[in-house]
Amino acid sequence: MKKIILVVYALLFLIPTFAQHNAGNNGKVLMIASNPSVSKQTGWPIGVWYAELAHPYWVFSEAGYTVDIASPEGGEIKFDGFSDPEDPSQYAAFDYVSLGFKKDPAKMALTKNTLKLSTVNPQDYKAIFVCGGQGPMYTFYENTELHQFFVNFYQTGKPTAAICHGTCILLKAKLPNGKYLVEAKRWTGFASSEEQYADNYVGQQIQPFRIEDLARKMPNSKYECGAPFSAYAVKDGNLITGQQQNSGEAAAKLVLKALEEDKKRYPTYVLIHGAWADESAWGFVRNDLAKRANVVVVNLPAHGIDLTPANQVSLAAYVKTVSNAINAQSGKVILVAHSMAGIVASQVAEYLPTKIDKIVYVSAYLPRNGEDLLTLSKKDGESKVGGALEFSADYSAASIKKDLIAPAVCADCPDFMKEALVKYHKAEPAKPLGEKVVLTAKNFGAVPKYYIHTSKDAAVGYELQQQMVKANGSIKKTFTMATSHLPFVVNPAEFLGILTSIK
Repeated sequence: MKKIILVVYALLFLIPTFAQHNAGNNGKVLMIASNPSVSKQTGWPIGVWYAELAHPYWVFSEAGYTVDIASPEGGEIKFDGFSDPEDPSQYAAFDYVSLGFKKDPAKMALTKNTLKLSTVNPQDYKAIFVCGGQGPMYTFYENTELHQFFVNFYQTGKPTAAICHGTCILLKAKLPNGKYLVEAKRWTGFASSEEQYADNYVGQQIQPFRIEDLARKMPNSKYECGAPFSAYAVKDGNLITGQQQNSGEAAAKLVLKALEEDKKRYPTYVLIHGAWADESAWGFVRNDLAKRANVVVVNLPAHGIDLTPANQVSLAAYVKTVSNAINAQSGKVILVAHSMAGIVASQVAEYLPTKIDKIVYVSAYLPRNGEDLLTLSKKDGESKVGGALEFSADYSAASIKKDLIAPAVCADCPDFMKEALVKYHKAEPAKPLGEKVVLTAKNFGAVPKYYIHTSKDAAVGYELQQQMVKANGSIKKTFTMATSHLPFVVNPAEFLGILTSIK
């Protein structure tokens, strides 16, 4: 009996990917920087201030957001000389964050090829952040395209930020009703006292005008400043502004706070991996899904880096882990379950029907009341992995013979992914496979269900998938992908298109 149970484990296989944990899984932030220009006041080449790009970039990245950099014209951006930590003036020599940014070839590559603002789809971003520097006073101030982009994004209600001289756009930006965006709003920008210090430092007037002087003349102005060169940022609704180069981190942290508050606007997906995998299995689709959603990836006990012994894991432990993840969310969730996780998701839905908006089964086991995975797997005549398992001495866990992993689970995967299958393979618990689910029409039956078939599946056979859907009788809609057991790896774009079309 134990051996039979372990045999079906091969049908549940899902891979870990190369995705770095927590990298970009919260969505995307767009930072907007000035293109290079030449100051008509000083004759200096000017652009973006290092700290106003590097510091917020660091904050967003550390918080799990992907950061894109755009500029009005696209292409390469340049940094103001005084902001360079290695500039002979030593003005910014203390700025180790910017120095680290400068020394990172990958980061500098981003500054060589920024996105052109007109090509950006704002719907792909959860927040925008306009950087300052000396360039914006020439490249942003009269840029109506940038002003309109900023206003349009602001009107969505998503966090919309600008700092230092980047706030010069707020002297011009108007809402559709003709009023200034900042009318009756608290906001800040580079202070006149700071301009005076800078002018004194170099012995001449640097900027063509002073933001604070003009801001205080605007109708119903609520412009404010902190102490000169202090870290000062202001949030009024979804508008966030920072005073100068030392305020980039403070403004970015206000953006993060706003993003946390803004999660309610997005659907929340809870992704559950299958056997022989961990939460990183969703790496091919997780970050793209997070552009317009909240994404929670669950790591089941004894999977991946979790050190729980296999002989201590039960179906109840899986269910508890997923339930905890769902209960941590403020509203309903969309539960996405792959392969073995179909058993888990079904039992979770029985216990938490009011917390689940829908379940999407992905080449997954779909049980009826009183069934277990073993019962369902016996009906599968298409599996190629029945004799591919190797067992632990006490039969509490099993692994798959290395040479049979890829052919059984991902024959249509690229070679590097087939190598990953072997590299990250880990023996897994057996007990949950023989444990029966308890499901009722009142609870489990009330949750809307969808199914994504995989027609070339050599792990959970296509015929079995269809049989389970028919036997369930309550699947609202099915979809079919012509892939192996891992559709989100083989064709992630098609998979996401299907997943996000389910309303």
